[in-house]
Amino acid sequence: MKEILWVFIGGGLGSICRYAITILLKETNSLYPWPTLLANALGSLLIGILADQLLRNNSVHSANTLFWIIGFCGGLTTFSTFALENITLFRTSGGVSLFIYASLTYFVCLGMVVLGTSLSKLIFFFFFLFIALSS
Repeated sequence: MKEILWVFIGGGLGSICRYAITILLKETNSLYPWPTLLANALGSLLIGILADQLLRNNSVHSANTLFWIIGFCGGLTTFSTFALENITLFRTSGGVSLFIYASLTYFVCLGMVVLGTSLSKLIFFFFFLFIALSS
C-alpha cells in the first residue's frame, strides 16, 4: 500500500508541474503546442537522469523510483517512459526493434484517438436518438 502512495503523490506533483508549464507558457496562436513539448522534453531529460541514477543500484520498487520515475515523470508526461523504453529496447535489441515498437506505438495510439472520437460521436448519436424516441 505504501508503494501506491508514493506513485500517487509523485504523480500528483508531476501533473501539477505539467499544468504549471501550460499556465506559464500561456498557449499562443502558434501551430505547435509548446507547453506539451516542453513538458515532454523536461520529463524525458529527468527520467534519463533518474533512471541512470536510481535504477543502477535500487530495485524498481524502491520508494525513490516509485515516486520520481513512475509517479512524478509519469504525471508530468508518459512520453518520458516511452522514450526510456525505446532507448532500453535499442540497447538490448537494436534499431529495427526500436523502429517497429516506436512506429507501432505512434500509429496504434493515433488510430485509437481517431477510433475514440468516432465512437464518441456514435455513442452520443444513439444516446440522443434513444432519448428522442423514448419521449
